[in-house]
Amino acid sequence: TILIEKDGRARAMHLKPYVTSKIFPARRQAMEELGKSGPPAVGTIGEMLDNPALAEDASDLVDAMVKAGGKAVGDELNRRFERDVAFWERTGPSLRQGWWNEDPTPNSPLRNRYGQTYHLVVGLEQMHYAGALNTAIELRDLWRSLPQLNDPSGLDKMTEACEALITQSQSN
Repeated sequence: TILIEKDGRARAMHLKPYVTSKIFPARRQAMEELGKSGPPAVGTIGEMLDNPALAEDASDLVDAMVKAGGKAVGDELNRRFERDVAFWERTGPSLRQGWWNEDPTPNSPLRNRYGQTYHLVVGLEQMHYAGALNTAIELRDLWRSLPQLNDPSGLDKMTEACEALITQSQSN
């Protein structure tokens, strides 16, 4: 175990350097430990999510935030989800078919943003956050309306995730 402390925020702060480690097992362990750090770690995880240098880790950080904060982070995740939907509304129409393969590097901004958005949708669905219903409908409809986003080679998974969130939200 990397660090064991009672204060979740301090624990999260101490895990920060390991999140960016070049050693994959250390990074993976740090993400797992962040998720176990509890609600006090949510602010630190949010700061990491806001750091452009950690964009490559956004998906894992969203997962860690969901695990650390549980239902209490629903509003925070939904705010981030709304920002991501606004991003896709601005960016999606200008993308070309096949944009996913234009920059296959691990630090591809569009791939990282897709991963973050997808994990936000999945996290909100897992926590049964009904407040994301309208945002999920908005993203689903946008994704369906743009063939370059709703590409059946795998990008259509976003539509499926939105559908799951919408179905779950409507059943609450």
